[in-house]
This record gives sequence, C-alpha cells and structure tokens, in this order.
Amino acid sequence: MLDVNTFGVLHDLSVFVSIATVMALVGYWLLRHLRPEASWNHEGSVLSRPYGAPDLLVLAGIGLLFIVSIEPQGAGAGGDKAINDSSLIIGMLFHLTVCAGLLLYLFQVRGLNPAELFGLQHLHWRSLVVTAGVFTMIILISVNMVSALSTTWLQKFWPVLDPQETVKAFQQSDGIGFKTLVILMAVLIAPLAEEILFRGFVYGVLKRYTDAPFAALSSSLMFAIIHLHVGSLLPLWMLAVLFCLAYEITGCLLVPMMLHATFNAVSIIAMLLVDRG
Repeated sequence: MLDVNTFGVLHDLSVFVSIATVMALVGYWLLRHLRPEASWNHEGSVLSRPYGAPDLLVLAGIGLLFIVSIEPQGAGAGGDKAINDSSLIIGMLFHLTVCAGLLLYLFQVRGLNPAELFGLQHLHWRSLVVTAGVFTMIILISVNMVSALSTTWLQKFWPVLDPQETVKAFQQSDGIGFKTLVILMAVLIAPLAEEILFRGFVYGVLKRYTDAPFAALSSSLMFAIIHLHVGSLLPLWMLAVLFCLAYEITGCLLVPMMLHATFNAVSIIAMLLVDRG
C-alpha cells in the first residue's frame, strides 16, 4: 500500500506516460505513412523488427494491469505491511513467473527465439566486459549525482523522503537470512526479470513502433514508476536510460543485466559498509 501523496504522483505519472505513449504511437504511424524514408528508424543493434501488433496489445495489457494495481493506503488497511522473508520469497516467485511467462509467450505463441531476439546467440565476451566496465563507471557517477540533486530538490516540498521499503528493511534487519534474500533478489532475480521485461520486451516493442530515443525515455520512465518510490524516480529513470544505451551499443541483453546486477551489488555493499561504520 502507498501513502496518499505517493499514490497520487505515481498514478498520475502512470496515466501521463500511457497517454503520451499512445499519442506517440499514433504520431509515428502517421509519419511512417507520410514520410517512410525519414520516419521509420531501425538503427542501432537491438533487434525490434520481429515484434508485431500482438506484442503491442500485450504491452498495453501489462501497463493497464499495473495502473489498476496501484492502490493508496486506506484507513482500514491496517497500516503498512512489513517486508519479511515471506514477502521477499513471494516477490521473487512473482518476478520469475512474469519472466517465464513472457519468454513462453514469445517462444510458444509468437514463434520467436528469445536468445536471438535478445542478442544472446553470438556473444563477444571481451567487448561485452569492456562495455559493461565503462558503463559501470558512468552509471555510478551519473546516477549518484542525479540522486543527490533530486533529493535536495524534493526536500523543499516532499513530506517524507524515506528510502524504499526494501532498503529500509535491509538496513534495520539483523537477520542473516533476510539480508541474504534481499541480496539474492537484488543481484540475481531483479536484473534477470526486469531486464527481460523492460529492456528486452517493452523497449523492443516501443522501438518497433516509434524509434530508439522515444522507446528509451518511455520504457525507462515505466521502469522508474514500477519501483513505487517518488524519491527514486529520477535516479532510476537515468539508470534505465543508460541500460537502454548499453543495450543498443552491444545488441546484447546480457550487458544491461550485468550492469543492473553490478549497480545493485554496489548499493548493497555501500549499505553494509555504512551499517558496519
């Protein structure tokens, strides 16, 4: 459950992104027919041509389901639900179920090969490692700068700037089992499932019907919103845009997965060092 202020911002922002995306799809469709030589952009290394109208409908369904699922904290809700081992396990199972369902849809229903679609068939490890290393430095510097600036800005008018619930629970917990589950979720499960969904599917489908810049901006904002934390919106949006850029440069979804896992791991290490200090 979300507090009323957070619910209002995230709900309105979700609706805005949905309307903007629909308008962009219509606008790019018109441009495609009016000036096909100038408006239909498939540049970059990410494969988007195999996606089609059914995938656009699935994307719309996922977005609508998310908007409907956002709920404010009601008076009879009984307060905030604490994050514990059970809720983390349920979250991990949910992430894996969504990931498996999407892969089965692409393979069984659409007849697409996810390994080929996500650039995993021909891996050039040296290039991938170099790209991941360079982007890791860029991400750690730029995202932390944006985080500091956005926090300073939000402090002027936002009621409470607590960390994300999972982060707060991790910092306050003394249980090794709970911390292990959080690390597993952050470093393995989330990078796998979220990159397949947002970079692999959402970005790919939007790029197919718009172009790479719009797809990166729109899918990244969706990625930021789904984390349900106002204080992290701008840093997560920046993080996701850089994931899209790394994906476009290499054409391999493994790179944003590696970057995602590394960023979360560095964040956890930083929290552990602060707690130890």
